[in-house]
Amino acid sequence: MADQINAQQAPQNIDNTELLEAIAAMRENFNQETQNKVINLTMRSAFFVPANISKTTELVEGKDKKLEFQDRSKAQFILINNQERGTFFPAFTDIEKMKAFFKDQNYRPFAMKFPDLATLTERTDTVNGFIIDPGSTNLPYSKEMLNGIKSAIIAQKEKLQKAQGEAPEGGSTEG
Repeated sequence: MADQINAQQAPQNIDNTELLEAIAAMRENFNQETQNKVINLTMRSAFFVPANISKTTELVEGKDKKLEFQDRSKAQFILINNQERGTFFPAFTDIEKMKAFFKDQNYRPFAMKFPDLATLTERTDTVNGFIIDPGSTNLPYSKEMLNGIKSAIIAQKEKLQKAQGEAPEGGSTEG
């Protein structure tokens, strides 16, 4: 997926209307086609991921070899627990769903795209996956499912590279 995780202070709105419509269609008529559409749209989507921000002050060596105090911010992403399925990162399709789910909590939303969210999930041993819109849509992506998606992407890239490697020079098939 991604080598580094890219989480940015979230914009006010991310439009995931197409994804939500595809999820509703998949739930109405579950089949390979509707499931693949949801996965493909999820892979191109960005989500609001809540975090606690804490600031610490550290003593560091400055450019002129003098010690100075430096403020550092640290984001701790929020986890939710499901008694049956385990611990998940919540990922929200819009800011209002996040605010409604966490009502009185003052978490900061960060915008994360699917590859970054998948990498964060993969690197966190205590997490079973992430869940889109807990409390409403409730669409889980388990680590096993993410590994399957990753394997399929790798296989597709290898197949494409192999096909390109076997094509004749200049792209012509005539002899």
